[in-house]
Parts: sequence; C-alpha cells; structure tokens
Amino acid sequence: MAPSFTDENSLFNFVVRDGNGVKGMVDLGLSKVPEQYIQPPHERIVKLNASSSLNEPTPIDLSKLDGVDHEQVANEIVNAAEVLGFFQVVNHGLPQELLESLKDAANKFFGQAPGKKAAYRKGVSPSPYVKYRTSFVPEKEKALEWKDYVSMVYSSDADALSHWPNEC
Repeated sequence: MAPSFTDENSLFNFVVRDGNGVKGMVDLGLSKVPEQYIQPPHERIVKLNASSSLNEPTPIDLSKLDGVDHEQVANEIVNAAEVLGFFQVVNHGLPQELLESLKDAANKFFGQAPGKKAAYRKGVSPSPYVKYRTSFVPEKEKALEWKDYVSMVYSSDADALSHWPNEC
C-alpha cells in the first residue's frame, strides 16, 4: 500500500531529499494526488478559457518564426502557454536522431535508482551544470509542481559529455 504523505516532511523527504520525485510516488501506486500538489483555485487554468483551444490544439510551426509571421507565432506560443500550459512545435529543425537520443538519455536518467538521481539535487550535485529537481523551489512553493526534471547548462559538446551522468 502506498504511503499517504499527510505529513509535509515525509513527502518532501521522499520526493526531494531521497530523489524519488513525482515518478517515485506514481511508481508506488499512489491513488490520490497529495494535497501539497493541488494548486489554489486562483492559480488554476480556467477550463472555460481553455475549452475552445482544447477542441483542436494545433502544433505551432516554428519555421515561420523568422519570417513575416513572427509576431503571430510568438502570440500562439504565449497564448498556448497561458491558456493550456503547454504546446507542441513542428518544423523546429532538430534532427529526429537527436530527439530520440535525448529521449533515451532522459529515460536512462529518470530510470535510475532514487539515490543516483538524488546525487544530482541542487546543492549536492557533483556537477555545477547538471541539476535534478522537482518543482522550482519546493521549500517555498504554495503548491508543488507535478513534475521531475533534470537541467543542464550547455556550453559545448565536450563540456556536456564531461558533466552529464555516465549512466546516461
């Protein structure tokens, strides 16, 4: 049976300190989203505003970003981010092999044991460039973000390869 995480410290420790992240809660078979992740009503996306966009969300064509349609594409991105909270882009110019390699590296990173991921938490990461996090500032947020992410400051391929976790 999955823990209930009614105690704030136990949730913080499990998700952040121990490196389990949101994925760890899902892997436990959690049947209810913990209160700490539920956004206050005034912070939520208004479904009525999003409903027309949800009927037919269309990918945003980035090939038009450098042309006369720049302003329109920029507005599409802003609108999708504000109304839906996400968007899909097409014609971005990234090779399919690179995207597949990125997904593979992400799956390898997030598939590691919690302790290995926790080694890359902000403040303890052996690399000044790689950070594993959930939420942006979980210690201060009113509601935690339902996500896990790894970020890396990129300066060159050589730097990236020398700082990225070997397991990935």
